[in-house]
Amino acid sequence: MISNILELQKFASEGAKQFDDHTFRERHIINSPGCSDSEIKALQEYIPSLAKSYLEVIKKYDMNGIELGYFTLSPSSAKRESLVDKLIQINEDPFFPQEFMKRHKMYQIGSNNTDLVCVTSGTDNFLKGEILYIVEGQDIYNPEDDQIYRLAKDFEQFLIIAANLNQLHQQIAEDESNFEEKKAEFIKRLKTLGVSEEYHKAWKSLF
Repeated sequence: MISNILELQKFASEGAKQFDDHTFRERHIINSPGCSDSEIKALQEYIPSLAKSYLEVIKKYDMNGIELGYFTLSPSSAKRESLVDKLIQINEDPFFPQEFMKRHKMYQIGSNNTDLVCVTSGTDNFLKGEILYIVEGQDIYNPEDDQIYRLAKDFEQFLIIAANLNQLHQQIAEDESNFEEKKAEFIKRLKTLGVSEEYHKAWKSLF
């Protein structure tokens, strides 16, 4: 089981060895440090309400272009732009569901294909720093509130859960004969990690 980010870094580095191509390999290695003080300041000036719990992680660990299982941990996997530039650009995108995002004080920080991973600054429904998952509906540019799922209390917890999900997916037999066994183990890990039951629903569907 992966219990903290240091263990996650080790797991990610081991997984990166399977890639011969350097470009793919670097997408799976989480280095330290992450964003500089000046980059964090620029991001805070653009999004003053951005959760401190998220900022602390991206300052300590480089999440730019990193892929963890099915998740990309920044708005894109390209390395040519900084993480902060990507965060600012994606949240200014004219095709983005701006009104929907503002209503829930959400900011995209990653993705799973066309589904969005967001952090919220807190509302009556969501706690500050919570990680939310927006699944693609019939109209990706006009999502509804029922497309929002809660993933984790903060970004660090999200990363650890995502790593455990990826680790167990790698252990599923080719014929999927042990699928239910691994899914049950995943739920057990969520409980061991102290992940609140309110976040289990989304992760069960992702497994």
